Amino acid sequence: MSLFASLPWNDGQINPSGIKTTIYWIPKSQLARPLPKVNPAPVTPAENTSLSGDFEPTGANKWKKLYTTQGKGKVFFEPVGEKDHKMFLNKGTFSFPDISPEALSLAKQTINSNIVMVVPMPHETEKRFVVLGDEDYDVTVSTKGDSGDAPGSAKGLIIEIEVPSSTPLPYYKGILELEDGTLDCETGVFTPSAS
Repeated sequence: MSLFASLPWNDGQINPSGIKTTIYWIPKSQLARPLPKVNPAPVTPAENTSLSGDFEPTGANKWKKLYTTQGKGKVFFEPVGEKDHKMFLNKGTFSFPDISPEALSLAKQTINSNIVMVVPMPHETEKRFVVLGDEDYDVTVSTKGDSGDAPGSAKGLIIEIEVPSSTPLPYYKGILELEDGTLDCETGVFTPSAS
C-alpha cells in the first residue's frame, strides 16, 4: 500500500473539533529511553503517523493530569525548515483556570523542563491521542499567568508547548500509567488502581 492516499469525505460526516478537558504530562527525564517512535518502515498511512510501543515511566513515576478549560485549548502543527530539510513544529495551547500556589508551582517547574504531553481529541468512532514530545528534540514550555481584570473575566495559566518532529502530531495507542490507574489510549478504557 502506498503512503500517498486519497482523502475522501462523506456527506454529513460528524467531525468534532477541539481537545478534551484532561491532558496528560510527565517530565521526559522520568521516562525510560528510547521513547516510542514512528515505525521507520511504515506500510500504511496510519503506521506513518503512529508511535510504536508504550511510554514507560521509571521507578515510581507516573503520568500527571492537567485540566484545560473547554474551548480554550488546542493542538496544531506548522512546517519548519528549509527545502529538503522540512519537518514539523508540533504545538499545543492549554488553559488552566486558576493561579493557585499549585498552578504557579507547575509554571515554575515546567518553564525550563523537557516534558512530554499526551492530548486526547474527541471523535465519534475512534480514540485519538496525540503526543507533544520527541525522543530527538526538546520541548519548549512557555507559561503565562493572569489574574483577570474584571468580575467573571478569564484568569489562570496559559501553557504553550512546542516541539520539532518529523511527524505532525503523532498518534499514541499505548498505555499511560497514571497516579490513580492506567489508561489504554487505543480503547480509551481507564482502569483504576486497586485500593
